[in-house]
Amino acid sequence: MLCGVIIGFICGFVGAGGGMMLLLILTSVLGYELKTAVGTSVFIMTFTALTGAFSHIAISGSMPDITALVVCVIATLVGARVSALFANKASAKTLNRVTGAVLAALGAAMIIVKFLVK
Repeated sequence: MLCGVIIGFICGFVGAGGGMMLLLILTSVLGYELKTAVGTSVFIMTFTALTGAFSHIAISGSMPDITALVVCVIATLVGARVSALFANKASAKTLNRVTGAVLAALGAAMIIVKFLVK
């Protein structure tokens, strides 16, 4: 409970998403295996995203672009299936390395977009 409050405070204060912080807490503090922690984190983020989407629709009164929504849903489902197949066959060491590489690549992409793309 305390970890959730701390993550919520940090994310609310800086405007960041809590999925990666939650993943850190699940693996390092609560001792979850990475596969279980990722699944749990994604499950929790689903409800956070749905709440945000419904709030945005209610406040703005506008619906999302249906074509973009369908493409994102299909891409997410396909990506989740492929990732799950990989994760179930990979060792914990390999999965940790791939997760770290993906997070590093996402961080680099964010830096590039922020500072180099105009």
